[in-house]
Amino acid sequence: MSANRKPLTISKPGLLLCEGEDEVKFFNAWFFELDITDVQVIAYEGKARLGTFLADVVKLKGFNLVKLAGIIRDADEDASGALQSVEHALTHAPDELRQLNPKIFVLPGDGKPGALESLWLASLKEDPMETCVDNFFRCAESKGWKPSDIFAKNDKARAQLWIATKEVPNERFGLAAWHGRKDTDKPWMQEKWVDFDHSSFASLKAFLLTTFT
Repeated sequence: MSANRKPLTISKPGLLLCEGEDEVKFFNAWFFELDITDVQVIAYEGKARLGTFLADVVKLKGFNLVKLAGIIRDADEDASGALQSVEHALTHAPDELRQLNPKIFVLPGDGKPGALESLWLASLKEDPMETCVDNFFRCAESKGWKPSDIFAKNDKARAQLWIATKEVPNERFGLAAWHGRKDTDKPWMQEKWVDFDHSSFASLKAFLLTTFT
């Protein structure tokens, strides 16, 4: 565990592990909407740290409460390789964790490259702002900007541009999911930015429901 993070205590029977704190906020918002209150979402702080985290998580106070577990990571460029990486980490995880038979989901799903942001972008395809976002990147390329060779980074950049059009233009991606769901008495929180009922989220929603309900 990172020396900079507060000591963790597990207090719920469901445990979802994801890459970073943005994902923690995003999935907490989704569980809030689904009215699922017995899942704790924890970041393993990057895919390179997953193996170490799995070895350590069983040592956390309260791990004995866990009955259901899931692991989510980005596909980045290679969904098959990402899945194999998680499976390899699990084969070396402590027995206490492996006995839970954690379910795995590689984002965005269906063997595609990308990340969590890729699903959100897919849900925005019919939004009128989609053309504006496309035009921005076309203009940037015409001025010499080059997109990243890493597919997921390009989707993260597009997601940040979408957020820049909102009333809170510097919002973190993870907090985008809370808009329209929390503190809606505040004008800037009233618009719902993420539609979890959109078909682009269907596979991931099915994973969450079959894993934790």
